[in-house]
Amino acid sequence: MMLDISQATSLLQSLGVKGSTASKAVAQAATGGTDALNFLKQLQSSLEQLSAANSARPVPAVPAVPAVPAGQHEAPTGNVFKSTEQTFSSEKCAPAEALPFKNLQEFQSWEKGLGCTFAPGYKAPDYIKMMGLSIQGGDQDAIKRYAFFKNNPQFAADYEAIHSGSLSNFPSDGSTLIRSDLSAMPEETAAFFKKNPGALRMAEGFNMDPTLYKMRLDGELDLPLDTNSSEWLTTHKWTPNGIVSNENRLFFAQAEYIGLDGKGAGTYRQGQYDSVTGRLVGFDDIEPTNAGKSSA
Repeated sequence: MMLDISQATSLLQSLGVKGSTASKAVAQAATGGTDALNFLKQLQSSLEQLSAANSARPVPAVPAVPAVPAGQHEAPTGNVFKSTEQTFSSEKCAPAEALPFKNLQEFQSWEKGLGCTFAPGYKAPDYIKMMGLSIQGGDQDAIKRYAFFKNNPQFAADYEAIHSGSLSNFPSDGSTLIRSDLSAMPEETAAFFKKNPGALRMAEGFNMDPTLYKMRLDGELDLPLDTNSSEWLTTHKWTPNGIVSNENRLFFAQAEYIGLDGKGAGTYRQGQYDSVTGRLVGFDDIEPTNAGKSSA
């Protein structure tokens, strides 16, 4: 099975890559074919080249923004990795009753009233990346954002603050958006992914076992002739006792975000689509509406 690269741009944007850069990187990588390993190698090279080119361009002047309120971080917390216990401490978790909206209509009014001034050096926090393109989806995706904040009220105040020039109190480096258990990997592999969480998230995004993916890229894994490496990496996993068959697509679809430290289970409460009705079901029994129907 060849890699479906139509999802690559969306995946890069969920990793925090700007839309224009993501589109260019995918277009360049696609010229080398759609085999997953070759595509990802070229994609990494294209991203490095585009990032270097962007960093060499003059930075335009940024309008002045309000000072960061007392007690708030002067830099995004994602710049320095912290454990999930430190990052999601009890004082940062607000109860659902503290939300500035009680239903979908009130949420839409609240969201449309938010500011549009972002601080210099702003980076999208992980919870926004987790929502993916739904954060930019307009009214048709409002039910998804409403369900997320209803189930995760601790992020609503932060979401409002970053729209008014404040920096996020939550990680922005992808460190909380990891499903794989690094403690179950070889020590060198775990150390590599801890320093490069984006590479780990990319492997997870393409449903490949991260350890086998890195081994293959490093030339440490030989496959039989005529084996589709892309498909093989999605149907096998590494274990200390050897490589075994595994349906990685199903695993990643069902796995929680446990973070780089493996202690983040429960950090994000996610609604799920009902496979029978195609409607969105939230943890807080949010009433499904036509806006929640799957377009699939």
